[in-house]
Amino acid sequence: MSKALRGQIVVVGSGAGGATTACSLAQAGFDVVVLEEGMRHPIESYGCNATDGMRRFYRNRGMTPIVGGVPIGYVEGCCLGGSTEVNCGFWHRVPPEVALRWRAQYDLQDCEPDDLEPHFCWAEEQTSVSPHPEPLPASTQVFARGIEAMGWRYQQVPRTARGCIGDNTCASGCRSGAKQSMARTLIPAAEAAGARFLTGCKATMLLRRGSRVTGVLAEVTHEDGSSSLARIDAEHVFVCAGPTQTPSLLRRSGIKFHVGDTLRIHPMLKVAARFDEPLDSQSSVLPLLQVKEFWPDLSIGGAFYSSGHLAMLLSDNWPETSQAMNDAKSIGAWYVAVKGNGKGSVRPSMTGDGAPMIRYELSNEDLRHLSQGLARLATLLLAAGAREVFPSVHGIPTIRSKLDAIRWLDDLLPRGAVSLTTVHAFSSCPIGERNDRCAADSFGRVHGFEGLYINDASILPDSPGVNPQGTVMALARRNALHFAETMRNG
Repeated sequence: MSKALRGQIVVVGSGAGGATTACSLAQAGFDVVVLEEGMRHPIESYGCNATDGMRRFYRNRGMTPIVGGVPIGYVEGCCLGGSTEVNCGFWHRVPPEVALRWRAQYDLQDCEPDDLEPHFCWAEEQTSVSPHPEPLPASTQVFARGIEAMGWRYQQVPRTARGCIGDNTCASGCRSGAKQSMARTLIPAAEAAGARFLTGCKATMLLRRGSRVTGVLAEVTHEDGSSSLARIDAEHVFVCAGPTQTPSLLRRSGIKFHVGDTLRIHPMLKVAARFDEPLDSQSSVLPLLQVKEFWPDLSIGGAFYSSGHLAMLLSDNWPETSQAMNDAKSIGAWYVAVKGNGKGSVRPSMTGDGAPMIRYELSNEDLRHLSQGLARLATLLLAAGAREVFPSVHGIPTIRSKLDAIRWLDDLLPRGAVSLTTVHAFSSCPIGERNDRCAADSFGRVHGFEGLYINDASILPDSPGVNPQGTVMALARRNALHFAETMRNG
């Protein structure tokens, strides 16, 4: 084992929650060490081809399975900055009604809109949240045409991408540096305040002395590919490894109370649509609007697009749809995402490195909303002028008419035929004062333990129904400042 390191505070993970925690505590004067399983990548390596991007920036090369009656593909980052390096930067604040529900059902303290306002403002300033500059890309314009034809409520979603040049490299790292990911913003700020970031450093177990957590045991990967164990001692440990890695690490360490029992996701069904006009989706930013007419049950928006993504989407019905690849420049991609009322869990596997085993059972309500969402999305795209819509549903190669689309308002898509994905997972370690359902208190201190905190997407009590990064950063900032104030006051 390597010589032990020490930090006053150890933060596990450097994504939206971890980077916010590290920056806030380092700037408050604490000695902070951050452990990141993934590697640090220079800006020159961003915007690479899909194969290299998946290898550098993603966990399991972007192919993490969620098992259940309906398998779901989960995509998450594994690099310095976490998923903020490879997402599209869409920004939402937690809806007020969601925050009020968390207060009522989880007794979550100091989480109403006025409480979170300064923390959202801080996060938005740090990441330069702003609308996309005009002109909007063609895929957004045709989407807007369809929305207006349907008369539905929608919004242009602001992004953490000031000065975006629309070169469609979000998913492999923004090579222009416009996207204000954690590696571009809070991580440099944390380092300037004295925080130390150790990459290639995977936390394998929390060290404990009774109910007090005293540090982290980590596996360090060296440049030559070899690895060694390291012990990092700390007075306080903040676990911010994400909604699947955090509960897995806690449970490997014998910490199980309401941990990993309540995973929630936003299940997503994607479609492609072919238009007569060129969209050039492969060389522009994804569609920037979201339909909110049917929220909170479902949202409709634009998906990342490349020829590889199109081929994968068409693969469910490849013999009937492969010819669409010839029209790739006239095709765009969209999604329907539902709130997610099913139940999930995370457990460390019993073999190998104890990687998370992730389960989620799609509820009947989820399937009904996905079916209705497909009907509405296909109808919208046809109203916008699409010649045909290609859903990622085996046995339904195309939708070419309104009649084909609206049948799914009443009929359920076959469970065994839908190809679902998600990029939003949360709620595996909910916070609040309800000991019958919460893993940690309202500010992330794990129930029954000293010196241990959770501060990432795991802590959201249940599904927010919107892109979660903004809410994660606001809560992480609030919790970190509360911790700092508590330490100052003894």
